[in-house]
Amino acid sequence: MNKRALYLVLTVFFVMTSLGHLIASPENGKKGFTEIGHQTDGNYYYTFYADLSKDPNAIAYIQVQKNSTGEILQLDNFKGKVLFGKPLFSIQEKATVSFYDGSKLISKDLTGVIEGGVKP
Repeated sequence: MNKRALYLVLTVFFVMTSLGHLIASPENGKKGFTEIGHQTDGNYYYTFYADLSKDPNAIAYIQVQKNSTGEILQLDNFKGKVLFGKPLFSIQEKATVSFYDGSKLISKDLTGVIEGGVKP
């Protein structure tokens, strides 16, 4: 294989690897936010992301997954704030999240401790 073909193959490999990493990265749409933990109920798993530069910390994003399949569900809306406690975060009053499970719009009020701690 000549040098030109080798450079072309390596360039294509690098671009495809980089592009694949960007597309597959779960943190891609949440830059600047910190995953602070999760809650779960009988049907859904809620992952919380917060803007730690604000006090009380605004919830920046809530990801909702179906417990039975692990499917990430489409978010409709969310609001709420969290308080930092030692060693865990907790929801200030309540956090409300609305999401679609299939074609059904579901709204949940979440309260209490956010388990799992902060990921670095």
